[in-house]
Amino acid sequence: MTAAEMAERADEILKKMDETGISDKKLRKAVSRVKEESVPKMKEYEEKLEIAGERGSYSKTDPDATFIRMKEDAMNNGQTKPGYNVQIATENQFITNYDLYWRPTDQGTLIQFLNSFKDRYGRQSSTVCADSGYGSEMNYEYMLANQIDPYVKYNMFHAEDKRMRKNNPLLHVTIYEKRMTNTY
Repeated sequence: MTAAEMAERADEILKKMDETGISDKKLRKAVSRVKEESVPKMKEYEEKLEIAGERGSYSKTDPDATFIRMKEDAMNNGQTKPGYNVQIATENQFITNYDLYWRPTDQGTLIQFLNSFKDRYGRQSSTVCADSGYGSEMNYEYMLANQIDPYVKYNMFHAEDKRMRKNNPLLHVTIYEKRMTNTY
């Protein structure tokens, strides 16, 4: 129910109460409170949701920005701050493409970024070299479908080397591997 529908419904209820002669003060007060307090609050929420769009958050001072956990924080406490995810493509040490995204992770920006390169130059890069932040099945499938050689580590590449992960028998990956080798 939208704010306009809520206000309309409250008016209908008050009108019916007047027509039928219902003089319940508590009911009239409750309906009036909905109209005076809840409808404006509902309008405010609708406006905020419209600004946020697909994002999970936005900054009041810069509505286009989203809250991102910044790496460089003086107190090293990992606070989120309004910001953008800047993507830059280079070739032979020249910047060939750039773009700003509201998504805080690199994984969800790669396909859109590669498409912006194609739109700008009319062709696609033949090779993409990126860190493990871009590694996802969807990104690999896109690159392979578009004849792009992906030099991108998958997102769990570094985690698999850690001793804690290798020695933990309860991880689903470890259980799967042991089941495949028929050892427990």
